[in-house]
Amino acid sequence: MSAQSASHGTKHFKMHSLSGWGVIIGLPFAAIHAVMNVQYGAHGIKMWLSSPLGALGMIAFLSAAILYCKLEMDEVIMDYFSGGLRRFGLWKNTAVALILWLASVVGLVSVAFL
Repeated sequence: MSAQSASHGTKHFKMHSLSGWGVIIGLPFAAIHAVMNVQYGAHGIKMWLSSPLGALGMIAFLSAAILYCKLEMDEVIMDYFSGGLRRFGLWKNTAVALILWLASVVGLVSVAFL
């Protein structure tokens, strides 16, 4: 095991821990706000997400959740694949996570701020 791979593992572990805490801390806030606004139907959810505070909170929560899921899938790919297939899998996983994150951020920003 090289020093570079050990450093990568430590960085991965720290990112995984921080994103996990982001999901754990953000989930109650997102759930409480959703429950408070669901009584007004789809209009209530739309009003909540179109407010700057609601949009920024959901962006923070979704950022942590998408990163956490990406890191989990990275672990699966690194455990079961090697060589070119591993590189392709990690690249594709990163691309899918980035597309999901960009779509959610662009959608929430356009509803809340534009």
